[in-house]
Amino acid sequence: MDHQISVLILEDEALVALDLEDLLRDAGFKIDGVFSSCAAALEWVEGNSPDVVIMDIELADGDCVKIATLLDERGIPFVVHSASVASSSFHDPIFLQGTWVTKPVSPSELCNAVQIALAAANDDDVSRPTKAGHA
Repeated sequence: MDHQISVLILEDEALVALDLEDLLRDAGFKIDGVFSSCAAALEWVEGNSPDVVIMDIELADGDCVKIATLLDERGIPFVVHSASVASSSFHDPIFLQGTWVTKPVSPSELCNAVQIALAAANDDDVSRPTKAGHA
């Protein structure tokens, strides 16, 4: 892999965040950062572009709707790492734009979800020729 895939982790439970960070590093990913609050994560994402984001729906200061919306608008894929199921009747429909994995997740399942999210984003780039900034 000539480009190390960069990952941003949004998780408010410290042990879960550390576990995700270790798991992803061991799998060869570069960790751009770990945030436990939406406000701090949103500020970081506004000025940076990770390759993929692993996010819990709820962080210490509320839900990640604004972050998920910004990621979707910018074409940055995300994996929803949640204890709940993917359903727009329980959560904002923006979260259905991500690839879902249920907590707890095995290392292979998480890595597979990251690859699926990245592949889907690449397919979107190809199918959206009007998207600016992609050569």
